[in-house]
Amino acid sequence: MPLYCENCMKLVDGPICPACRNRRLREVEPGDFCLAAEVPYMQAEMLKDVFKDNGIPFTERSVLGAAIAVELGVNFGRVKLFVPFNRLAEAKELYEAFFSGSAVLIPDDAENPIPDRELLIGHVYRHFKGGLYRVEDVAKHSETLEEYVVYRKLYGDHSLWIRPKGMFLSPVDSEKYPEAMQNYRFEPVENADEKSPEASE
Repeated sequence: MPLYCENCMKLVDGPICPACRNRRLREVEPGDFCLAAEVPYMQAEMLKDVFKDNGIPFTERSVLGAAIAVELGVNFGRVKLFVPFNRLAEAKELYEAFFSGSAVLIPDDAENPIPDRELLIGHVYRHFKGGLYRVEDVAKHSETLEEYVVYRKLYGDHSLWIRPKGMFLSPVDSEKYPEAMQNYRFEPVENADEKSPEASE
């Protein structure tokens, strides 16, 4: 069984961590946070949202270069995401599904990943947790041809985001979020003034 390096927060196969040369390795415990993924900043933001939606705790560390990217206003930095060891396998499955375009991340519509709802380009949508977003366009994945919604936050840094179209149009999981005030993850807003409270997706 792999050993755990507390410095790097990762599992290693040998008696010495190859990254930091730590020799004080130990057996991993269920609650130990382990490296699940190292991804570019924008992908990390989306992956964190996936982890939140699936109730997986996580912590993060920025990799050198993120601060410079923020200064330039371009998200070229990378982020390491860590989850508890007892959720690591699940987190890695979600990561694989998320970046391969799988419909696994849309359990409510597993048989029909794109709900029969019209997507309004240029329209303002409200996320079920409160934030407002404007749909800019639809893009296609170069390898899978899956459609992704390109949308902009109307609060905070007004950054651009992408999300699989089926996931964007999917219903809210009423069992996980019984307090949700709308039926769908994103719903169009009439007469939106494009002002939104600070909110997390």
